[in-house]
Amino acid sequence: MEFERDRAYHRIVSLIFEGALAAGAPLSERKLSEQLGIGRMPVREALHQLEQEGVVEVKPARGTFVRRVSADDLAEVYRVREVLECLAAELAASRGSTPALRDCGARMRTMAKDPTAFTAVEIDDAGTEFHELLMVATANTALIETVRLLRLRFRLAFHLPRYFSHDAVHATLPDHIAICDAVEAQAPRTAKKLMRAHLRRGLEMRLKFGASAGMDVPETQTNKATRGLEITE
Repeated sequence: MEFERDRAYHRIVSLIFEGALAAGAPLSERKLSEQLGIGRMPVREALHQLEQEGVVEVKPARGTFVRRVSADDLAEVYRVREVLECLAAELAASRGSTPALRDCGARMRTMAKDPTAFTAVEIDDAGTEFHELLMVATANTALIETVRLLRLRFRLAFHLPRYFSHDAVHATLPDHIAICDAVEAQAPRTAKKLMRAHLRRGLEMRLKFGASAGMDVPETQTNKATRGLEITE
């Protein structure tokens, strides 16, 4: 049943981001079950997980719908990420790297030598591991738990690149490696500055993907959404 739920989850995600299920579209357990050839229980569990991640929404007495995600929604997530993850980069660099974070950095450097030898999922997973290990390196339990909950609640937004562009996923490697280097060098200001720049690029990337998936992102919206993420010392 666990496997079927995961299969249902990934198939529904693909339908949403391929445009087969548009923003605001109603989702029927029965129809999805028939369309995917998967039992209704795994489909129900997958929809529940997607609701927790903010991808679908349940409207009482009306049903389940694909959630409309706006540029402002993404910007709000990234403003919170800026505060938390820039602090994490600074704290981790002040303390110095951990063996696990150094190992992760070494793997990403190997990937960077020939990104085409790895799948987008493999590179994206390495990036996720980097962010998680950076949190652990802060040794700040409250910060670690807060970011963990944020990533769980908006997990799909964090992983948008793996659904849209392998090149975009590859482009994250230099950012992650540079931050790793700054942490190893115990350069807090540099690590914080690099993280801020990384997050700004990440938001801009996701706004473009959102537009590709049908999200209304006017040309001026990118500048508005990224306001507050300016690179500073």
